[in-house]
Amino acid sequence: MPEPEYRRLRLYFTKRGDSRFLSHLDLMRTIERAVRRAGLPVRFTEGENPHVRLSFPAALPLGLESLCEALEVQVLATVTVREACARLSAELPETLRFFGGDAAFPGEKWRLAENLYEVRPGDGVLPDAAELEALSARAEIPVERRGKTVDLKPLLRSVERHGDRLLAGIAWSEEGTARPEDLLRALNRDPGAFRVVKIGMVFTSNRGETLRKVHDPSDPG
Repeated sequence: MPEPEYRRLRLYFTKRGDSRFLSHLDLMRTIERAVRRAGLPVRFTEGENPHVRLSFPAALPLGLESLCEALEVQVLATVTVREACARLSAELPETLRFFGGDAAFPGEKWRLAENLYEVRPGDGVLPDAAELEALSARAEIPVERRGKTVDLKPLLRSVERHGDRLLAGIAWSEEGTARPEDLLRALNRDPGAFRVVKIGMVFTSNRGETLRKVHDPSDPG
């Protein structure tokens, strides 16, 4: 009997409301249970206690809302992205919703290169264009985090004011990254006075390609 043919899907989902307080481990368990309940034909790990082979590019900080998270899973080649998203979303709370995905070519590997954020004012006032230009012109942007000084300059890919919101791109690698609150502190703002939402991700592949995935906030997901 021939071996079943699997393919890797990178699926995108939202993490809103109460689900933003799920730890990364709890999120993995929640989605694995949803995969089992949905009866998705996925590849499992080997051994006495097999688990669904799920891969997340990075853990979302606890409490942060996201309109675009991602995971990779291996499914039978006959399963489409649309089918996988629909079956998973049906087994999850409204605060976790799958909304799209991409199929990877054989041998293709993608890595997370950048996280995209939207910052809106709560009690705080957004920086104006002059403040942002002054920040970008600095040779270094030292910020304090957990008793250590981190230079935000090489990690800050972009920061722009768009009406009543700030859009920022922050580099991610296994060696390190930064958070939106680091950017706000560098701008002499209190992070607690703003609402931050992760809105997208940028991936690069071993084929030299770049993929920018942003979830439209007006889309209910």
